[in-house]
Amino acid sequence: MAHSEDLRKAAFDAEKDLNSYQAKQGLGKKSDSTLESGVNEMVEKKFEEPTGVKYGPGSTASGSDHRKVPEDEGGIRDDRGRLAQAKQFNGTGGPEDDTKIASEQRGGDQEVPNLQDMKRRGLAN
Repeated sequence: MAHSEDLRKAAFDAEKDLNSYQAKQGLGKKSDSTLESGVNEMVEKKFEEPTGVKYGPGSTASGSDHRKVPEDEGGIRDDRGRLAQAKQFNGTGGPEDDTKIASEQRGGDQEVPNLQDMKRRGLAN
């Protein structure tokens, strides 16, 4: 139980720090790289575990299937050197399978597409 209490305290302290006036206003000393990039790399010192700060394209989690997957996250390059898009990683267990399973288990539910809807969307044959 002590472990979950430590995690709860760490989360509370992190939220408190993020909600501080200084954090919201961006007050305090800033390095040259922080002024240039807009990313404060000193935030890494606030955590005990090693962290990393990303900025630029691909730095945010996105629900888009067109998002490029960086190589350090398992992305691969094609013959022309382009990074793979997220939609290329939809395999078994992806949204198509989830929809099929939901329609089988919850037949008649208005929120789950029926066979005709699935055919229209290309999820069923």
